[in-house]
Amino acid sequence: MQPRSCCSPEGEATEMGGQDIRKIWSRHFSPLQMLELDACTRCQECVDACPVVRAGYPDGAMERIAGWRRLVTPKTRILSRLTGTPIVEDGEAALFSSLFRCTSCGACSVVCESGIATVPLWESIMGAGREMGFLDPAIEQMARTIIDKKSPYGDPRADRVAWIPAGIPVADAAPVALFTGCTVAFRQPEIGQAALRILAKSGTEFCMVQEESCCGSFLFRTGSSEEYAGTIRAMIEDLRARGVRTLLVTCAGCLKTITVDWPRVYGKELPFVTMPFTAFVRELIRQKKIQFRPTPHLRVVYHDPCHAGRHLVHHLGPDLAFEAPRDLLRAMPGVELLEYEKNRKNQVCCGAGGGTKTRDPELAIAIAKEKISAADRMDAGILASVCPFCRRNLEDTRVIVGSSIEVLDLIQLVDRMMDSP
Repeated sequence: MQPRSCCSPEGEATEMGGQDIRKIWSRHFSPLQMLELDACTRCQECVDACPVVRAGYPDGAMERIAGWRRLVTPKTRILSRLTGTPIVEDGEAALFSSLFRCTSCGACSVVCESGIATVPLWESIMGAGREMGFLDPAIEQMARTIIDKKSPYGDPRADRVAWIPAGIPVADAAPVALFTGCTVAFRQPEIGQAALRILAKSGTEFCMVQEESCCGSFLFRTGSSEEYAGTIRAMIEDLRARGVRTLLVTCAGCLKTITVDWPRVYGKELPFVTMPFTAFVRELIRQKKIQFRPTPHLRVVYHDPCHAGRHLVHHLGPDLAFEAPRDLLRAMPGVELLEYEKNRKNQVCCGAGGGTKTRDPELAIAIAKEKISAADRMDAGILASVCPFCRRNLEDTRVIVGSSIEVLDLIQLVDRMMDSP
């Protein structure tokens, strides 16, 4: 990652890599975000909330904003030029290394006294940084794989639907559709199979995207989504043509991307509403279309995924973002719902988001150890969530630390606890 100077001969920060920085700003930052970059009071609340800082890295929202200010402020570049010290250039590398380590959990936004919406701000800085020439090889390779192969794993497209059991009826068109996502399709098919059994048992008619591809979450989080817009529009149009009015989503990352990012790509309101799969299951329970069998006492601790929780609370509301999964657990006879000390909008990240699991898997594991240790101290038998990526990182960590807790997606637990026909 080689920093490029944006200092003109006159000492003004107008160009970087031959590009006008003001044009880069206009492409990546909204007027509100430009104000937010000046709103940080350096109160350090974000530093205390950051899981990456707690894992031992000198990062955090406060320093990241300060680094960007130094990068684009003419006064700072003039001082660097006059003194002959590479103040800004050193800071450039530190700034983007910090961004590449960020889990995009959004905890800093929750505690920010200035109300800065940090997660979209990081995405804007990442996009502007890529245009300036700050590229991370691992991030770029993953982005290229998604754009070319339509998934982050690079598996053959035929394998995307290979997990669907032959006996499950999938309609060609229906008001309800299921979007499973790449991690379910290629790495955790047991979650998708559990979802299909729930839909089949409840008598729900549903369809799926004809050519389901990656939702693009990784690309949006790392500022590299431009080339993928056509794929997203094709999936939206396919769902519209099938008469879909409600899109059920089994993955937290996909849910956030489809709800927040797809409308911006589509250029207008989506022709369907997105719904967390667990919220739909709650409705099935209320309609008595599925029931649970009694079970011996089972202690289950619930982990709120960042993308399905605090990232979406302002879009879906706290009921769908936080309470629907808990209502499922409360509906299961014999299940005791346990809570982490910090939960809902204040929950602690699993460590895998924002490309961290790809670029720095050791950091992702280090953050997840906190979640596993806390669950073990509560004597929980099951750690449940509604994000396949959270499940993957928490399961990897469970194995590493030697914990006996079972890590499940809540959809799997619903399937396990359902009454037999």
